[in-house]
Amino acid sequence: MKLLLRTVDFRPNNRLCEIDGSQFIVAPSMEDAMRLAGDVDAAIDYYSPAFIDAAPKLRWVQTLSTGVNGVPFDLLRERGIVLTNAGAYGPNMADHTMAFMLMLSRQIPQILRRQATERWPRQDKEVPDPGELDGQTLLIIGLGGIGLQTAKRAAAFGMHIVATRRHVDRPAPDFVDELHPVEALDDLLPRADWINVSVPYTAETVDLIGDREFGLMRTGVHILCLARGGIINTNALLRALDSGKVAGAGLDVTDPEPLPDDHPLWDYPNVIITPHTSGQAETAHRRLGELVTDNLRRFLQDQPLRNVVDLALKY
Repeated sequence: MKLLLRTVDFRPNNRLCEIDGSQFIVAPSMEDAMRLAGDVDAAIDYYSPAFIDAAPKLRWVQTLSTGVNGVPFDLLRERGIVLTNAGAYGPNMADHTMAFMLMLSRQIPQILRRQATERWPRQDKEVPDPGELDGQTLLIIGLGGIGLQTAKRAAAFGMHIVATRRHVDRPAPDFVDELHPVEALDDLLPRADWINVSVPYTAETVDLIGDREFGLMRTGVHILCLARGGIINTNALLRALDSGKVAGAGLDVTDPEPLPDDHPLWDYPNVIITPHTSGQAETAHRRLGELVTDNLRRFLQDQPLRNVVDLALKY
């Protein structure tokens, strides 16, 4: 079995050398991948339409990201190629989400800005007192792996956890207080103090949160997104911030991305922006390495793979 990958020297691919029964073909660039595609059975992080067309033997593609927008789903389905994603970033991305929530609740960004000009920042009466998470309602839109890890942490802070998920028939853990279908979103938005957007980026979720949805939210809501830029409409978010409807936002993803240096979002004292770094953690790389090696073993033994993406649902 021939597996195409960009390198065998760095994580998580360096762990693949522990497994017998496969030959590694290294293609550092797309040009290399296209040249070698004709003889590969599986590939890690190569999935362009041109590559798939050039790889008649290809049966499995493993991505190193959880989000798979940009993958040619129809072509994979037509060819019968299995797609698996990472799904290894839940704990660290949930930590990142909680960091956003704690910083926004306790007004740490505003304090740091004042600290830059004052040794001991004075108490500004125009700034509301910092809040607390205990007793607040968190709406998680998309209770997947990251959403579940976030719910677990937020529940420990005494928050009331409300979530949406496509499959409400599947059991939810005890720390999720309410589970609703995605169609109930309009009824849930007005109830939330905090909204965490955790759905995958698909044609159905582009601009999922726009002017209409912001209009349904309560004044003073906080919104968070670590999934993909474009799920929250950027211009609608700016209008909601300007009107005071949204009291704060934590964004690890933006639209456009990278966010231009002169973009107005940078100037809001109640908006925290991190450069798509929530997925980065040494432990996440270790989990990803375990997943990739386990999937390779399963592929060699013709066993079901982990984290198989539904090519119809596109996540």
